[in-house]
Amino acid sequence: MDETARRLGQLVERLADRLCHDISSSSQAIASGLDLLREAAGPVERDEAIAFLGEALASQRAKVGYARRAFGPATQAADATELKDLALGLYVDIRPTLDWTLTASSLGPTAARTLLVLLQIAADALAVGGVARVSMEADGGLTVLATGPRVAVKDEVRAGLAGEAFDSGLAGRWVQGSFVAMLAAQAGGEVKVDAREGVVRFSVSLPAGA
Repeated sequence: MDETARRLGQLVERLADRLCHDISSSSQAIASGLDLLREAAGPVERDEAIAFLGEALASQRAKVGYARRAFGPATQAADATELKDLALGLYVDIRPTLDWTLTASSLGPTAARTLLVLLQIAADALAVGGVARVSMEADGGLTVLATGPRVAVKDEVRAGLAGEAFDSGLAGRWVQGSFVAMLAAQAGGEVKVDAREGVVRFSVSLPAGA
């Protein structure tokens, strides 16, 4: 097996593992909600259990919808409003907040997928809270600016964004950066990360329509 095939196989394995990890938490919440519903002693407890279940199901739907759009096949431009809704669903249950200042009405298939994955990378970097701001540069490039008191980019993420092969550490973090780098490179573009104290800037440049 040549090096390219080995790295692709590794990427697929790690990506599947990451997706299962992301979705399993809300699946466990649904199971907990069902337990609460079965044990409800009265109408108040039952209503609380149903509300909890509703939130867990909404979280599950948001994660699945995000994963399908970010990691599934895409050949057509994506509506920016749809992407914003997916991104808001991703951020609703986590500490950082999303500031969507993107003015474009649509994004190309690669740009859409790249942006969604970068937003999850930014959320990971803002583990203790902060703001992820989405914008488009004058040259058409996309930027996700993560600002927060303890924003940090893991070494695995940097390695993945640089197109490096996974060596050791947090494979689930590495695979996102590697996937973004692969998408951008295949479309003839590139992705960069610039980290300073309190601020991390993720940017991607792609050919028009990509």
